[in-house]
Amino acid sequence: MMLNIFQKTALISVATAIAVPLFGVHPALSELPSINDGIMCVAKGKSEKGGKIYLYTSLIDNSSVKQKQPVTVTINESMIDVIEGEVMVINKKQQTVTIDAFGAAMPPEMQPVGVATTTYQGDYTFTGKTQAGTPVSFTLEKNYRIFKIKHDNQSFTGSCH
Repeated sequence: MMLNIFQKTALISVATAIAVPLFGVHPALSELPSINDGIMCVAKGKSEKGGKIYLYTSLIDNSSVKQKQPVTVTINESMIDVIEGEVMVINKKQQTVTIDAFGAAMPPEMQPVGVATTTYQGDYTFTGKTQAGTPVSFTLEKNYRIFKIKHDNQSFTGSCH
């Protein structure tokens, strides 16, 4: 049975698609967050008013843990409705998080509603207060991949990058 060039190409594509997940390294496992390189963590949820709220940290690295250097938590609330398919763009150099949506020309307007300063307390936990005196604490779990934060009486879960 002779295969033409298109059939050969299709066969190679199918074989590659099957073999790569079986034998390749899964991208999510190969790029685990590293405290040595510095990580930023972000979580989102609903505010008490029902709007979307985003919480993110400044860069967390070895100095943040070993020397208990402060880590800030910025709390932003979206002032406009964000459509489904939103994307968070994390910039470690500038220590910013931009919220964008597929098809949107500009990111939605974000209103800062609070900033907290936290310090490392041990057991991968940071605690502190916002400028208004509201307690904030967060924990890093699962090799720095999971970010669990409490602000006032609300809890949020996110990820670190």
